[in-house]
Amino acid sequence: MNALGFDARAVSTRVGVASAAKMCRSVMIKGIEALTVECLGAARAYGADALVLASLRETFDRSATMPDLPGYLVSRVAEHGRRRAAEMREVAETVREGGVEPEMSAACARLQDRFVDRMAEHDIDYQTLQPFDWANLLDRLDGRQR
Repeated sequence: MNALGFDARAVSTRVGVASAAKMCRSVMIKGIEALTVECLGAARAYGADALVLASLRETFDRSATMPDLPGYLVSRVAEHGRRRAAEMREVAETVREGGVEPEMSAACARLQDRFVDRMAEHDIDYQTLQPFDWANLLDRLDGRQR
């Protein structure tokens, strides 16, 4: 395959890992694309696109150098998910008022609420997770004890 110009390599001895990795990566990439459409559609409607883009540039520049970006992102949901879900419901209303259907904003609110609900169902308190380990938390929530 490599001789034909393909980037073929074994990634695991388990069947399906490569396909799962591709699909899971797509959650992130296609999700970012969809968020961008919703965010900038609403920002344009309000005449705030230049301000939003400048703010995003700063955020993404800082994030690019974080040693544990996944840990930071998951920890924000674990610690502040309930408050952020409420904020995202307000965001969804603002997006809707701008003439854009807030599909991603509404989904974000539901996910943040559900994540905190799942932590409560498993008797997991964020304060007990220090130092924070995102993989350990996700494993515990999904019944994969390490």
